[in-house]
Amino acid sequence: MNELLGRIEQALADLLQSGLSTRAAAAGPEIHALAEECERVGLHTGAALLTELESALMQRSRTIIKNDVPITAMICRLEQYLELCREKLQEELIEKRWSDNLTKEAPQ
Repeated sequence: MNELLGRIEQALADLLQSGLSTRAAAAGPEIHALAEECERVGLHTGAALLTELESALMQRSRTIIKNDVPITAMICRLEQYLELCREKLQEELIEKRWSDNLTKEAPQ
């Protein structure tokens, strides 16, 4: 899960660093693949956000006058989502460690 979140974050960073003008259309297939993987592992909100971003990127490539504000807002929402996923993952790992330690320390 953590690896998937990292790959999504990297794809978004690449998109922003290279600029929407040069990478927007080429990022579509990668974003689509990440959305499918999110759906497979149960990150349905992540899949929906990535699908929305993919659609916006494809639509952007077909327009003459570019408006990058909505796409930038989508990327920000995805970053917030990734942060929440990482927090949840960390909480689950902490709970598992606590549970494992309690099981080891429990008298038998």
